[in-house]
Amino acid sequence: MPLQLQKAPLHYLLTALLMCVSSPVIAKAPGIELVRIDGVKQPMSDYIGKGKWVLINVWSPTCTACVKELPEIEAFRKKHTDDVQLLGLTIDFPSFGYGRLDIINEFLRQTPIHYPLFLADIGLVSEVIGNWLVAIPLMVIIHPDGQVLARWPGYVDINEIEEFMQNYENYVPVDELSVEFQ
Repeated sequence: MPLQLQKAPLHYLLTALLMCVSSPVIAKAPGIELVRIDGVKQPMSDYIGKGKWVLINVWSPTCTACVKELPEIEAFRKKHTDDVQLLGLTIDFPSFGYGRLDIINEFLRQTPIHYPLFLADIGLVSEVIGNWLVAIPLMVIIHPDGQVLARWPGYVDINEIEEFMQNYENYVPVDELSVEFQ
C-alpha cells in the first residue's frame, strides 16, 4: 500500500522503499519454525517481537548481488549489536527452492557470517515476511513489537535502512482504495 509523508521529507530513495512497505502487520514469522544451518529447528518467536529491531536478509551464496552486500550487512551488524537482531534466510538460487547446506557451508568457509542463518524455500520465506517473495536479495525490517514495516528488495544501503528505522514514525499507511488520484 502506498504511504504518505506525514512530516519532513526524506531522501527520494526512502520514498522508493516505501512503495514496498505495506500497512504494518504482525509478522506470521513468530509461529514458524525454521531449520538453522546447524540442523536445529528454531521458532522465529525466539527473535521477533522481543523488543529489538529485526532485519531478515533473504539471500543465497549463488546470488552475486546477495554476496556483494554481505560486507555492508556485517558492518551494520557490528554497529547495532545491542538494538538490532539480524537473521539470514538462505534459499537455493535461482530455483528459490530449499537452501542447499553443502553450498552454504562451502561459502561460509571462505566468508563467515556472524548472525543466525536458516534454510528456507520460497514458501517458508513468504510466510516469514508476510508477502510472496519475488526476488533476492531482500531485507525485511521488523519493528521491535513484531510488525513488518518494510520489505527492501535489491542491494542494501545500510545508511538508508538506519534512516528508515530512525524516521519510520513519519510515515502513515494509507488505504489505497480511499486515496483520491489527482
